[in-house]
Amino acid sequence: MSTTPAAVPAVWEDFDVPAHARGGQVTLNLHDHLAAYAPKRPGAYLRISSDRFGLEAGVDRQLEDAEDSCTRLRWGPFSKIYRENDTSAFKKRKVIKPDGSIDWIVLRPEFRRLLADLAHGVIDGVIFYDLDRLVRQPRDLEDLIDIVEYVKHPVTGATGGRMNLINDSDRHMARMMCVMALKSSEDTARRVARQHLSAAQNGLAQGRIAYGWVRKGENKGRLVPEEASVVVRIFQDFLSGESAYSIAKAFNSEGIEPPAARTWSSTMVAKMLRNPRYAGMVSYAGRHRVRAATAGDGWSQVLFDDEGRPLLGTWEPIVTPKLWSRVQFEWQHRRQKAGIKPDGSGSAPVNKYLLSGILRCHKCQRGLVGHKYKQRKSGKIIRNYTCPPSDRGGCGGTAIAAPTANSAVEEAMSTFLHRQLQASKIGADQSDGAITNLQARLDQELARKGELIHRWSEDSLHEVDLTEEDYFTMLSALNRKISSFRESIAGLEGAPPTSVTLEELLTNWTAGSLLQKRAILKRYLHSITVQPPLPPSEFDRSKLVKARLAPHWKTSEEIAV
Repeated sequence: MSTTPAAVPAVWEDFDVPAHARGGQVTLNLHDHLAAYAPKRPGAYLRISSDRFGLEAGVDRQLEDAEDSCTRLRWGPFSKIYRENDTSAFKKRKVIKPDGSIDWIVLRPEFRRLLADLAHGVIDGVIFYDLDRLVRQPRDLEDLIDIVEYVKHPVTGATGGRMNLINDSDRHMARMMCVMALKSSEDTARRVARQHLSAAQNGLAQGRIAYGWVRKGENKGRLVPEEASVVVRIFQDFLSGESAYSIAKAFNSEGIEPPAARTWSSTMVAKMLRNPRYAGMVSYAGRHRVRAATAGDGWSQVLFDDEGRPLLGTWEPIVTPKLWSRVQFEWQHRRQKAGIKPDGSGSAPVNKYLLSGILRCHKCQRGLVGHKYKQRKSGKIIRNYTCPPSDRGGCGGTAIAAPTANSAVEEAMSTFLHRQLQASKIGADQSDGAITNLQARLDQELARKGELIHRWSEDSLHEVDLTEEDYFTMLSALNRKISSFRESIAGLEGAPPTSVTLEELLTNWTAGSLLQKRAILKRYLHSITVQPPLPPSEFDRSKLVKARLAPHWKTSEEIAV
Protein backbone atom coordinates (compact mmCIF):
# COMPACT_ATOMS: atom_id res chain seq x y z
CA MET A 1 0.00 0.00 0.00
CA SER A 2 1.54 3.27 -1.06
CA THR A 3 1.28 6.49 0.81
CA THR A 4 1.12 9.84 -0.78
CA PRO A 5 2.92 12.84 0.69
CA ALA A 6 0.81 15.19 2.74
CA ALA A 7 -0.35 18.16 0.85
CA VAL A 8 1.63 21.32 1.53
CA PRO A 9 -0.56 24.13 2.80
CA ALA A 10 -0.97 26.87 0.33
CA VAL A 11 0.38 29.37 2.80
CA TRP A 12 3.94 27.98 2.37
CA GLU A 13 3.90 28.18 -1.42
CA ASP A 14 6.55 30.52 -2.78
CA PHE A 15 8.07 30.74 0.77
CA ASP A 16 11.86 30.30 1.10
CA VAL A 17 13.68 29.57 4.39
CA PRO A 18 17.36 30.66 4.63
CA ALA A 19 19.84 27.82 4.90
CA HIS A 20 21.27 29.01 8.22
CA ALA A 21 17.78 29.02 9.78
CA ARG A 22 16.94 25.43 8.88
CA GLY A 23 17.34 22.79 11.54
CA GLY A 24 16.35 25.12 14.41
CA GLN A 25 14.98 22.21 16.42
CA VAL A 26 14.71 21.76 20.14
CA THR A 27 15.93 18.82 22.20
CA LEU A 28 15.38 17.58 25.72
CA ASN A 29 18.99 16.27 25.79
CA LEU A 30 20.70 19.61 25.18
CA HIS A 31 23.88 18.91 27.13
CA ASP A 32 24.72 15.73 25.18
CA HIS A 33 24.10 17.68 22.00
CA LEU A 34 26.47 20.46 23.08
CA ALA A 35 29.10 18.00 24.38
CA ALA A 36 29.18 16.33 20.98
CA TYR A 37 30.47 19.51 19.39
CA ALA A 38 34.09 19.14 18.18
CA PRO A 39 35.87 22.51 18.52
CA LYS A 40 37.93 23.68 15.56
CA ARG A 41 40.07 26.17 17.56
CA PRO A 42 40.50 24.65 21.02
CA GLY A 43 42.85 25.91 23.71
CA ALA A 44 44.89 23.97 26.29
CA TYR A 45 45.39 25.11 29.88
CA LEU A 46 48.47 23.85 31.73
CA ARG A 47 49.60 24.77 35.25
CA ILE A 48 52.01 23.60 37.91
CA SER A 49 52.34 25.22 41.34
CA SER A 50 56.09 25.03 41.91
CA ASP A 51 58.99 24.92 39.48
CA ARG A 52 61.99 26.47 41.26
CA PHE A 53 64.40 25.86 38.38
CA GLY A 54 62.05 26.85 35.54
CA LEU A 55 62.45 23.57 33.65
CA GLU A 56 58.73 23.36 32.75
CA ALA A 57 58.92 19.56 32.73
CA GLY A 58 55.56 19.29 34.52
CA VAL A 59 53.61 21.45 32.09
CA ASP A 60 55.29 19.67 29.18
CA ARG A 61 53.94 16.33 30.44
CA GLN A 62 50.50 17.90 30.86
CA LEU A 63 50.66 19.13 27.26
CA GLU A 64 51.36 15.59 26.02
CA ASP A 65 48.23 14.26 27.77
CA ALA A 66 46.16 17.21 26.56
CA GLU A 67 47.23 16.62 22.93
CA ASP A 68 46.40 12.91 23.28
CA SER A 69 42.90 13.80 24.52
CA CYS A 70 42.47 16.32 21.72
CA THR A 71 43.29 13.64 19.13
CA ARG A 72 40.96 11.00 20.63
CA LEU A 73 38.10 13.49 20.89
CA ARG A 74 38.71 14.43 17.24
CA TRP A 75 39.06 18.11 18.04
CA GLY A 76 41.04 20.46 15.87
CA PRO A 77 44.66 21.31 16.71
CA PHE A 78 45.28 23.68 19.62
CA SER A 79 45.12 27.28 18.46
CA LYS A 80 46.39 28.63 21.80
CA ILE A 81 48.19 27.06 24.75
CA TYR A 82 47.94 28.78 28.13
CA ARG A 83 50.96 27.95 30.30
CA GLU A 84 51.22 28.98 33.94
CA ASN A 85 54.42 27.45 35.22
CA ASP A 86 55.39 27.93 38.87
CA THR A 87 52.03 29.61 39.56
CA SER A 88 49.75 29.04 42.54
CA ALA A 89 45.98 28.72 42.06
CA PHE A 90 45.44 29.11 45.83
CA LYS A 91 47.42 32.08 47.18
CA LYS A 92 45.62 35.41 47.05
CA ARG A 93 47.14 38.85 46.61
CA LYS A 94 45.86 42.24 47.63
CA VAL A 95 45.03 44.41 44.61
CA ILE A 96 43.73 47.97 44.31
CA LYS A 97 41.15 48.40 41.57
CA PRO A 98 40.96 51.50 39.31
CA ASP A 99 38.04 52.84 41.37
CA GLY A 100 40.17 52.68 44.53
CA SER A 101 38.46 49.64 46.07
CA ILE A 102 40.53 46.76 47.45
CA ASP A 103 40.15 43.07 46.66
CA TRP A 104 42.07 39.86 47.35
CA ILE A 105 42.36 37.62 44.31
CA VAL A 106 44.56 34.90 42.87
CA LEU A 107 46.79 36.46 40.23
CA ARG A 108 46.71 34.14 37.21
CA PRO A 109 47.12 36.20 34.03
CA GLU A 110 47.02 33.22 31.63
CA PHE A 111 43.83 31.87 33.21
CA ARG A 112 42.20 35.30 32.87
CA ARG A 113 43.37 35.45 29.25
CA LEU A 114 41.78 32.05 28.62
CA LEU A 115 38.45 33.30 30.02
CA ALA A 116 38.56 36.37 27.80
CA ASP A 117 39.46 34.36 24.68
CA LEU A 118 36.70 31.83 25.33
CA ALA A 119 34.14 34.59 25.86
CA HIS A 120 35.14 36.45 22.66
CA GLY A 121 35.37 33.38 20.41
CA VAL A 122 39.15 33.33 19.99
CA ILE A 123 38.96 29.69 21.09
CA ASP A 124 35.85 27.48 20.95
CA GLY A 125 36.74 24.86 23.55
CA VAL A 126 39.25 24.05 26.31
CA ILE A 127 41.12 20.97 27.46
CA PHE A 128 42.66 21.17 30.94
CA TYR A 129 44.86 18.52 32.52
CA ASP A 130 42.91 18.04 35.75
CA LEU A 131 40.45 20.07 37.79
CA ASP A 132 42.96 20.80 40.57
CA ARG A 133 45.32 22.19 37.90
CA LEU A 134 42.52 24.35 36.52
CA VAL A 135 41.10 25.92 39.72
CA ARG A 136 41.47 25.80 43.50
CA GLN A 137 39.30 28.80 44.35
CA PRO A 138 35.50 28.54 43.92
CA ARG A 139 35.45 32.14 42.64
CA ASP A 140 37.65 31.20 39.66
CA LEU A 141 35.52 28.15 38.90
CA GLU A 142 32.29 30.18 38.89
CA ASP A 143 33.85 32.74 36.53
CA LEU A 144 34.65 29.92 34.09
CA ILE A 145 31.20 28.30 34.46
CA ASP A 146 29.46 31.61 33.71
CA ILE A 147 31.32 31.86 30.41
CA VAL A 148 30.71 28.19 29.50
CA GLU A 149 26.97 28.65 30.05
CA TYR A 150 27.06 31.72 27.81
CA VAL A 151 29.15 30.44 24.88
CA LYS A 152 27.95 26.79 25.14
CA HIS A 153 31.33 25.33 24.21
CA PRO A 154 32.94 22.28 25.90
CA VAL A 155 35.57 22.59 28.61
CA THR A 156 36.83 19.11 29.43
CA GLY A 157 39.61 17.47 31.42
CA ALA A 158 42.30 15.15 30.14
CA THR A 159 42.16 13.01 33.31
CA GLY A 160 39.72 12.20 36.11
CA GLY A 161 36.84 10.72 34.14
CA ARG A 162 36.84 13.39 31.45
CA MET A 163 34.75 15.95 33.27
CA ASN A 164 33.03 18.39 30.90
CA LEU A 165 31.72 21.66 32.33
CA ILE A 166 29.10 21.89 29.59
CA ASN A 167 27.03 19.36 31.60
CA ASP A 168 25.02 20.28 34.70
CA SER A 169 26.06 17.18 36.63
CA ASP A 170 29.76 17.72 35.87
CA ARG A 171 29.53 21.36 36.92
CA HIS A 172 28.07 20.42 40.31
CA MET A 173 30.70 17.72 40.75
CA ALA A 174 33.40 20.27 39.86
CA ARG A 175 32.10 22.63 42.56
CA MET A 176 32.36 19.92 45.24
CA MET A 177 35.81 18.82 44.08
CA CYS A 178 37.02 22.44 44.04
CA VAL A 179 35.92 22.92 47.66
CA MET A 180 37.75 19.71 48.64
CA ALA A 181 40.90 20.90 46.82
CA LEU A 182 40.63 24.27 48.58
CA LYS A 183 40.39 22.50 51.97
CA SER A 184 43.50 20.46 51.10
CA SER A 185 45.43 23.61 50.16
CA GLU A 186 44.40 25.36 53.36
CA ASP A 187 45.49 22.36 55.47
CA THR A 188 48.88 22.33 53.76
CA ALA A 189 49.26 26.10 54.19
CA ARG A 190 48.50 25.79 57.92
CA ARG A 191 51.16 23.10 58.43
CA VAL A 192 53.77 25.00 56.44
CA ALA A 193 53.05 28.25 58.30
CA ARG A 194 53.52 26.53 61.68
CA GLN A 195 56.81 25.07 60.48
CA HIS A 196 58.04 28.52 59.37
CA LEU A 197 57.12 30.06 62.74
CA SER A 198 59.01 27.34 64.61
CA ALA A 199 62.09 27.87 62.46
CA ALA A 200 61.93 31.65 62.98
CA GLN A 201 61.61 31.25 66.75
CA ASN A 202 64.77 29.13 66.66
CA GLY A 203 66.66 31.92 64.88
CA LEU A 204 66.77 30.31 61.43
CA ALA A 205 66.58 32.45 58.30
CA GLN A 206 63.36 32.07 56.29
CA GLY A 207 63.05 32.56 52.55
CA ARG A 208 65.82 33.66 50.22
CA ILE A 209 69.21 34.68 51.55
CA ALA A 210 69.63 38.45 51.20
CA TYR A 211 72.42 40.40 49.51
CA GLY A 212 75.54 40.40 51.70
CA TRP A 213 75.67 36.66 52.36
CA VAL A 214 76.42 33.66 50.15
CA ARG A 215 73.07 32.70 48.62
CA LYS A 216 73.85 29.24 47.17
CA GLY A 217 76.17 26.28 47.64
CA GLU A 218 77.83 24.72 50.65
CA ASN A 219 78.83 28.16 52.06
CA LYS A 220 75.24 29.40 51.96
CA GLY A 221 74.67 32.06 54.64
CA ARG A 222 78.33 33.00 55.04
CA LEU A 223 79.21 36.71 54.95
CA VAL A 224 80.52 38.19 51.66
CA PRO A 225 82.89 41.04 52.70
CA GLU A 226 82.58 43.02 49.45
CA GLU A 227 78.78 42.94 49.51
CA ALA A 228 78.69 43.62 53.26
CA SER A 229 80.65 46.85 52.76
CA VAL A 230 78.08 47.94 50.15
CA VAL A 231 75.26 47.25 52.63
CA VAL A 232 76.99 49.33 55.34
CA ARG A 233 77.43 52.17 52.86
CA ILE A 234 73.70 52.09 52.01
CA PHE A 235 72.75 52.55 55.66
CA GLN A 236 75.35 55.28 56.26
CA ASP A 237 74.47 57.21 53.09
CA PHE A 238 70.78 57.13 53.98
CA LEU A 239 71.46 58.61 57.42
CA SER A 240 73.61 61.32 55.82
CA GLY A 241 70.58 62.56 53.88
CA GLU A 242 70.62 60.57 50.66
CA SER A 243 67.44 58.97 49.34
CA ALA A 244 67.00 55.39 48.17
CA TYR A 245 66.85 56.70 44.60
CA SER A 246 70.07 58.73 44.85
CA ILE A 247 71.89 55.76 46.42
CA ALA A 248 70.76 53.46 43.61
CA LYS A 249 71.76 56.04 40.99
CA ALA A 250 75.23 56.42 42.53
CA PHE A 251 75.78 52.65 42.61
CA ASN A 252 74.77 52.32 38.95
CA SER A 253 77.15 55.11 37.92
CA GLU A 254 79.99 53.46 39.88
CA GLY A 255 79.32 50.08 38.27
CA ILE A 256 78.56 48.24 41.52
CA GLU A 257 76.88 44.93 40.70
CA PRO A 258 73.30 44.68 42.07
CA PRO A 259 71.91 41.61 43.90
CA ALA A 260 69.68 40.02 41.25
CA ALA A 261 68.93 42.54 38.51
CA ARG A 262 70.63 44.51 35.77
CA THR A 263 70.67 47.76 37.72
CA TRP A 264 70.08 49.06 41.21
CA SER A 265 66.64 50.56 41.89
CA SER A 266 65.15 52.66 44.67
CA THR A 267 62.76 49.82 45.53
CA MET A 268 65.68 47.44 45.96
CA VAL A 269 67.56 49.84 48.24
CA ALA A 270 64.42 50.62 50.27
CA LYS A 271 63.81 46.93 50.97
CA MET A 272 67.39 46.49 52.14
CA LEU A 273 67.09 49.47 54.48
CA ARG A 274 63.99 47.98 56.12
CA ASN A 275 65.28 44.39 56.35
CA PRO A 276 65.96 43.55 60.05
CA ARG A 277 68.12 40.57 59.09
CA TYR A 278 71.00 42.93 58.30
CA ALA A 279 71.07 43.77 62.03
CA GLY A 280 70.98 40.09 63.01
CA MET A 281 67.30 40.20 64.00
CA VAL A 282 64.78 37.57 62.94
CA SER A 283 62.24 38.67 60.35
CA TYR A 284 58.81 37.02 60.27
CA ALA A 285 55.75 38.07 58.26
CA GLY A 286 53.79 34.81 58.34
CA ARG A 287 50.13 34.10 58.99
CA HIS A 288 50.59 33.69 62.75
CA ARG A 289 51.21 37.40 63.27
CA VAL A 290 48.37 39.14 65.13
CA ARG A 291 48.94 42.27 63.04
CA ALA A 292 50.18 41.84 59.50
CA ALA A 293 53.60 43.26 58.63
CA THR A 294 53.48 46.43 56.52
CA ALA A 295 55.84 47.09 53.64
CA GLY A 296 56.73 50.59 54.83
CA ASP A 297 57.67 49.66 58.41
CA GLY A 298 60.77 47.59 59.11
CA TRP A 299 59.84 47.15 62.77
CA SER A 300 56.61 45.38 61.80
CA GLN A 301 58.72 42.52 60.38
CA VAL A 302 60.77 41.93 63.54
CA LEU A 303 59.93 38.86 65.64
CA PHE A 304 60.04 39.51 69.41
CA ASP A 305 60.40 37.13 72.36
CA ASP A 306 58.02 36.93 75.34
CA GLU A 307 59.88 39.76 77.08
CA GLY A 308 59.51 42.15 74.15
CA ARG A 309 63.09 41.89 72.90
CA PRO A 310 63.94 41.23 69.23
CA LEU A 311 64.92 37.64 68.54
CA LEU A 312 68.47 37.30 67.21
CA GLY A 313 69.24 34.95 64.35
CA THR A 314 72.02 32.42 63.95
CA TRP A 315 73.70 34.36 61.12
CA GLU A 316 76.41 37.02 61.31
CA PRO A 317 74.94 40.56 61.19
CA ILE A 318 76.25 43.23 58.83
CA VAL A 319 75.14 46.40 60.65
CA THR A 320 74.56 47.05 64.35
CA PRO A 321 71.01 47.06 65.74
CA LYS A 322 71.45 50.73 66.71
CA LEU A 323 72.38 51.75 63.17
CA TRP A 324 69.41 49.82 61.79
CA SER A 325 67.12 51.40 64.39
CA ARG A 326 68.29 54.92 63.53
CA VAL A 327 67.57 54.24 59.85
CA GLN A 328 64.00 53.13 60.72
CA PHE A 329 63.39 56.35 62.68
CA GLU A 330 64.75 58.39 59.77
CA TRP A 331 62.63 56.41 57.31
CA GLN A 332 59.44 57.06 59.27
CA HIS A 333 60.38 60.73 59.71
CA ARG A 334 60.62 61.17 55.94
CA ARG A 335 57.33 59.35 55.42
CA GLN A 336 55.67 61.61 57.97
CA LYS A 337 56.99 64.71 56.20
CA ALA A 338 55.57 63.34 52.95
CA GLY A 339 52.13 63.00 54.58
CA ILE A 340 52.12 59.18 54.73
CA LYS A 341 50.45 57.69 57.80
CA PRO A 342 52.52 55.29 59.97
CA ASP A 343 50.36 52.33 58.98
CA GLY A 344 49.73 53.57 55.44
CA SER A 345 51.06 52.07 52.25
CA GLY A 346 53.51 53.73 49.91
CA SER A 347 56.86 55.34 50.45
CA ALA A 348 58.16 58.87 50.54
CA PRO A 349 57.98 60.32 47.03
CA VAL A 350 61.18 60.15 45.01
CA ASN A 351 61.95 63.14 42.82
CA LYS A 352 63.92 62.33 39.70
CA TYR A 353 63.57 65.84 38.28
CA LEU A 354 65.11 69.01 39.68
CA LEU A 355 61.98 71.17 39.53
CA SER A 356 59.13 68.69 40.18
CA GLY A 357 56.69 70.36 42.57
CA ILE A 358 58.67 73.61 42.53
CA LEU A 359 57.33 74.75 39.16
CA ARG A 360 53.68 75.84 39.37
CA CYS A 361 50.93 76.02 36.76
CA HIS A 362 49.81 79.62 36.05
CA LYS A 363 46.19 78.45 35.74
CA CYS A 364 45.56 76.18 38.74
CA GLN A 365 48.76 76.68 40.81
CA ARG A 366 49.26 72.90 40.89
CA GLY A 367 52.86 71.68 41.05
CA LEU A 368 54.22 70.51 37.70
CA VAL A 369 55.48 66.92 37.47
CA GLY A 370 58.46 65.77 35.42
CA HIS A 371 58.07 62.84 33.02
CA LYS A 372 59.52 61.49 29.79
CA TYR A 373 58.21 59.88 26.61
CA LYS A 374 59.61 58.49 23.38
CA GLN A 375 58.80 60.04 20.01
CA ARG A 376 57.42 57.47 17.59
CA LYS A 377 59.20 58.62 14.45
CA SER A 378 62.63 59.68 15.71
CA GLY A 379 62.81 57.50 18.82
CA LYS A 380 64.13 60.51 20.75
CA ILE A 381 63.48 60.70 24.50
CA ILE A 382 61.64 63.92 25.42
CA ARG A 383 61.59 65.18 29.02
CA ASN A 384 59.32 67.93 30.23
CA TYR A 385 57.31 69.25 33.17
CA THR A 386 53.52 69.10 32.86
CA CYS A 387 50.52 70.00 34.99
CA PRO A 388 48.70 66.81 36.06
CA PRO A 389 45.27 66.08 34.54
CA SER A 390 42.04 67.00 36.31
CA ASP A 391 41.61 63.57 37.92
CA ARG A 392 44.92 64.14 39.75
CA GLY A 393 44.17 67.65 40.98
CA GLY A 394 45.55 69.71 38.08
CA CYS A 395 44.24 71.14 34.85
CA GLY A 396 46.69 69.64 32.34
CA GLY A 397 47.06 73.02 30.66
CA THR A 398 50.74 73.85 31.23
CA ALA A 399 53.93 72.21 30.00
CA ILE A 400 57.56 73.24 29.59
CA ALA A 401 60.71 71.49 28.36
CA ALA A 402 62.69 70.04 31.28
CA PRO A 403 66.30 70.56 30.03
CA THR A 404 65.82 74.25 29.17
CA ALA A 405 63.84 74.96 32.36
CA ASN A 406 66.52 73.27 34.47
CA SER A 407 69.26 75.27 32.77
CA ALA A 408 67.46 78.59 33.24
CA VAL A 409 66.75 77.97 36.94
CA GLU A 410 70.29 76.75 37.64
CA GLU A 411 71.72 79.90 36.07
CA ALA A 412 69.35 82.17 38.03
CA MET A 413 70.00 80.33 41.31
CA SER A 414 73.75 80.48 40.86
CA THR A 415 73.59 84.26 40.33
CA PHE A 416 71.35 84.67 43.36
CA LEU A 417 73.69 82.66 45.61
CA HIS A 418 76.72 84.68 44.58
CA ARG A 419 74.95 87.98 45.31
CA GLN A 420 73.46 86.75 48.59
CA LEU A 421 76.68 85.37 49.95
CA GLN A 422 78.74 88.36 48.82
CA ALA A 423 76.29 90.67 50.59
CA SER A 424 76.72 88.65 53.76
CA LYS A 425 80.32 89.85 54.03
CA ILE A 426 79.32 93.54 54.27
CA GLY A 427 79.63 94.78 57.81
CA ALA A 428 81.21 91.55 58.99
CA ASP A 429 84.11 93.41 60.67
CA GLN A 430 81.70 95.32 62.95
CA SER A 431 80.34 92.12 64.44
CA ASP A 432 83.55 90.11 64.69
CA GLY A 433 83.57 90.21 68.48
CA ALA A 434 80.00 88.98 68.90
CA ILE A 435 80.48 86.34 66.25
CA THR A 436 83.68 85.10 67.89
CA ASN A 437 81.90 84.78 71.22
CA LEU A 438 78.93 82.93 69.72
CA GLN A 439 81.24 80.70 67.73
CA ALA A 440 83.13 79.71 70.89
CA ARG A 441 79.86 78.77 72.62
CA LEU A 442 78.76 76.89 69.51
CA ASP A 443 82.02 74.90 69.47
CA GLN A 444 81.53 74.07 73.14
CA GLU A 445 78.02 72.69 72.56
CA LEU A 446 79.18 70.75 69.51
CA ALA A 447 81.91 69.14 71.62
CA ARG A 448 79.36 68.18 74.28
CA LYS A 449 77.11 66.69 71.63
CA GLY A 450 79.97 64.71 70.11
CA GLU A 451 80.97 63.30 73.50
CA LEU A 452 77.36 62.36 74.30
CA ILE A 453 76.89 60.52 70.98
CA HIS A 454 80.21 58.73 71.45
CA ARG A 455 79.19 57.46 74.89
CA TRP A 456 75.83 56.28 73.52
CA SER A 457 77.43 54.43 70.61
CA GLU A 458 79.97 52.80 72.98
CA ASP A 459 77.27 51.81 75.53
CA SER A 460 79.05 53.80 78.26
CA LEU A 461 76.21 56.12 79.34
CA HIS A 462 76.07 54.37 82.69
CA GLU A 463 79.57 55.64 83.51
CA VAL A 464 78.16 59.16 83.88
CA ASP A 465 74.87 57.99 85.44
CA LEU A 466 72.78 58.52 82.31
CA THR A 467 70.01 56.35 80.94
CA GLU A 468 69.07 56.04 77.28
CA GLU A 469 66.04 58.23 77.97
CA ASP A 470 68.36 60.89 79.44
CA TYR A 471 70.48 60.62 76.30
CA PHE A 472 67.64 61.50 73.93
CA THR A 473 66.45 64.34 76.19
CA MET A 474 69.92 65.89 76.39
CA LEU A 475 70.53 65.40 72.67
CA SER A 476 67.30 67.25 71.83
CA ALA A 477 68.27 70.17 74.11
CA LEU A 478 71.76 70.37 72.60
CA ASN A 479 70.37 70.39 69.09
CA ARG A 480 68.12 73.33 69.99
CA LYS A 481 71.06 75.28 71.45
CA ILE A 482 73.28 74.55 68.45
CA SER A 483 70.53 75.61 66.05
CA SER A 484 70.00 78.83 68.04
CA PHE A 485 73.74 79.72 68.01
CA ARG A 486 74.01 79.05 64.28
CA GLU A 487 71.01 81.23 63.49
CA SER A 488 72.40 84.05 65.67
CA ILE A 489 75.75 83.88 63.93
CA ALA A 490 74.06 83.77 60.54
CA GLY A 491 71.94 86.80 61.45
CA LEU A 492 75.03 88.81 62.40
CA GLU A 493 76.77 87.83 59.21
CA GLY A 494 73.71 88.75 57.12
CA ALA A 495 73.76 85.34 55.48
CA PRO A 496 71.20 82.53 55.44
CA PRO A 497 71.43 80.30 58.52
CA THR A 498 73.82 77.67 57.25
CA SER A 499 76.79 75.96 58.76
CA VAL A 500 78.68 75.50 55.48
CA THR A 501 81.22 77.87 53.98
CA LEU A 502 80.73 79.82 50.76
CA GLU A 503 82.87 77.36 48.83
CA GLU A 504 80.97 74.37 50.21
CA LEU A 505 77.57 75.88 49.40
CA LEU A 506 78.58 76.69 45.83
CA THR A 507 80.00 73.19 45.43
CA ASN A 508 76.71 71.67 46.62
CA TRP A 509 74.86 73.71 44.02
CA THR A 510 77.18 73.25 41.05
CA ALA A 511 78.29 69.64 41.63
CA GLY A 512 75.93 68.31 44.31
CA SER A 513 73.31 65.59 44.02
CA LEU A 514 69.74 66.20 42.88
CA LEU A 515 68.61 65.96 46.50
CA GLN A 516 71.07 68.68 47.60
CA LYS A 517 70.07 71.01 44.78
CA ARG A 518 66.36 70.62 45.52
CA ALA A 519 67.04 71.40 49.20
CA ILE A 520 68.81 74.63 48.26
CA LEU A 521 65.99 75.65 45.91
CA LYS A 522 63.36 75.07 48.60
CA ARG A 523 65.48 77.04 51.07
CA TYR A 524 65.30 80.26 49.04
CA LEU A 525 62.20 79.83 46.85
CA HIS A 526 58.49 79.53 47.50
CA SER A 527 57.82 78.35 43.96
CA ILE A 528 58.31 79.25 40.29
CA THR A 529 55.21 79.98 38.22
CA VAL A 530 55.30 78.84 34.60
CA GLN A 531 53.61 81.50 32.45
CA PRO A 532 51.86 80.78 29.12
CA PRO A 533 54.05 80.48 25.99
CA LEU A 534 54.88 83.72 24.18
CA PRO A 535 52.87 84.62 21.06
CA PRO A 536 54.42 83.45 17.76
CA SER A 537 55.40 86.99 16.82
CA GLU A 538 57.53 87.29 19.94
CA PHE A 539 59.06 83.84 19.67
CA ASP A 540 62.74 83.87 20.60
CA ARG A 541 64.08 80.45 21.54
CA SER A 542 67.00 81.87 23.54
CA LYS A 543 64.71 83.95 25.77
CA LEU A 544 61.47 81.98 25.64
CA VAL A 545 62.00 79.77 28.70
CA LYS A 546 63.40 82.54 30.94
CA ALA A 547 60.47 84.79 30.08
CA ARG A 548 58.00 82.07 31.10
CA LEU A 549 59.54 81.46 34.55
CA ALA A 550 58.46 83.79 37.38
CA PRO A 551 60.32 82.91 40.62
CA HIS A 552 58.83 83.77 44.03
CA TRP A 553 61.79 84.34 46.36
CA LYS A 554 61.56 84.06 50.12
CA THR A 555 62.28 87.11 52.27
CA SER A 556 65.29 87.22 54.59
CA GLU A 557 62.95 86.70 57.57
CA GLU A 558 61.44 83.59 55.96
CA ILE A 559 64.89 82.22 55.16
CA ALA A 560 66.01 82.69 58.74
CA VAL A 561 63.08 80.66 60.14
